[in-house]
Amino acid sequence: MKTLALLFSVLALGAYAADEAKPVAAPAAPVAPKDVQVEVLDVDGKRFVLVKNIGSAEEFANFEQNVKIISQEKADATQVKQLAELALTTPEREARTRELEGKLARLQADNTAMAKAYGFDLSRQYTVIPTKLLILTALSNDDYIKLAAGKDFKAESVINGGDNKKFLLKDTVTGAVDVESFKLLVQRVLESRKALQQLVDLQPRLTKEEDKKKVEEALKNAQSEVNKALEEFKKARTYDLPNELTIQTAEAKLYTLLSDEEKKSLQAQVDSKKDEAKKDEKPVATPEKK
Repeated sequence: MKTLALLFSVLALGAYAADEAKPVAAPAAPVAPKDVQVEVLDVDGKRFVLVKNIGSAEEFANFEQNVKIISQEKADATQVKQLAELALTTPEREARTRELEGKLARLQADNTAMAKAYGFDLSRQYTVIPTKLLILTALSNDDYIKLAAGKDFKAESVINGGDNKKFLLKDTVTGAVDVESFKLLVQRVLESRKALQQLVDLQPRLTKEEDKKKVEEALKNAQSEVNKALEEFKKARTYDLPNELTIQTAEAKLYTLLSDEEKKSLQAQVDSKKDEAKKDEKPVATPEKK
């Protein structure tokens, strides 16, 4: 389970190339599917194409973990390469080179596995768009016992988080637009609370009466902003924002950035398939005029 900040992060992992080995090979340009349904995403003048629909919380968690692992492998290989270049003796350099070859072989194998499972390759740039979030609140053992004893208890309302932790499913947010809206609502509350806390921490350190009065006024305004943000959240989601919550990505879309050449290639494939579809269409007979 991840924090809100991580859920909306953009993955941008560059290619790694060593003098002692070939760089990780980039995959070919995306191929348009037979039904010509190519999903693209335009961000700041850049075009991304969908390569993977991630359809469950478990799959998304595995994807994030795998990206973390392969990124660390890349960092480790880079470090060993630098150590090999700085080696002062031939035996040390040879040992580091062998170590590097082993790490690159593992990196290549894992990169190939990631490409097969997710359409992910270290040489490409990606963005992840969550399309479904599970909003969870932690349950103590006592809370769970009371909840489970209720007449209206539904087992699916409780999510097991591992290590004997349980969470109550408070809300489900579905659709990229609603997910982004939810993110902004929560962000506003968190930022307003942070501003209020900063003023609270500052207040005891002030010695001048003039400064104290200014902070008192600022505190009133900051508290008002917190209240407005909480009211806006409740109006949009119909419940109060919990003081502590866990946000779990249940579904997401993985897009890869297209180069100019890939854009042209993909568009040509789409146009070609559309032309083929038109040729296969049977002409509709028109009634004769009498």
